[in-house]
Amino acid sequence: MHTQDHNDQAKPGGFEIIFHGVTWGLVGALYAALFVPVFEVIRNVLPLWVAPICATVAATAGGALVYSSSQLALLVAIFSNFVVFGYLLYSGETASPLAPILVGAGIGTVVGAAYGLSVKESRIHSAEAKLFAGMAVGSALSILSLVWILVFDANITLLIAVLAPLAGIFYVRIVNQFIKRYSDVLPPFADGAVAGMVVGGFIGFGLWIFGGTALENATPEWRDTISRIGASAPFAVAAASASTLVLGMLHEALRSRIK
Repeated sequence: MHTQDHNDQAKPGGFEIIFHGVTWGLVGALYAALFVPVFEVIRNVLPLWVAPICATVAATAGGALVYSSSQLALLVAIFSNFVVFGYLLYSGETASPLAPILVGAGIGTVVGAAYGLSVKESRIHSAEAKLFAGMAVGSALSILSLVWILVFDANITLLIAVLAPLAGIFYVRIVNQFIKRYSDVLPPFADGAVAGMVVGGFIGFGLWIFGGTALENATPEWRDTISRIGASAPFAVAAASASTLVLGMLHEALRSRIK
């Protein structure tokens, strides 16, 4: 009887399954929102074969870091949004995404370092380990992306719908080992600075895209790229959300059986 009660408690309920699935779905949406802009911008300035590699690594590593550092991501977003937005208004036309990325990354570095020093119990203290884990998974999955784009010339939306859940499940499998091995490489302020730099850089990148989408006369050299991002991103986000939501629910439902 005691064994039966223990097994019943170990099995996740319906709410836990749904909540876990929705959480994974949000991570999938973040993955797609990172992948599409990086892919389109890289392919506009470098050979096509470079784009899927960079986009896969950036989306996997960046998504893992943002998701695992949610409190810091919120703080960086508050400060970086104001500063980058002000920079874009001051500069008028922005010919390249590099400047707002650097501005956002700079603000994020400062905010992240202050956060790492002041919040002693934060999970940000293993930021470099999570970043390394995301980069390792992204590097492995970039082979699939490269073959998908160059050999099969397949649809990017379907690619992201496949990559997002694979990245999630592989990351979950290896991240604890990376944390055990690399969590003490950097001091707390440097952990926060690394996480803040990545988050702030992505925020600056996103605001550059938003500004180019909203203003017809902005970023004329990047107009076609921004149009492709606007056309691809909604479908990619929806597809990645759906695939990761289903995987997240299955993962939670089978959690008691997975060793």
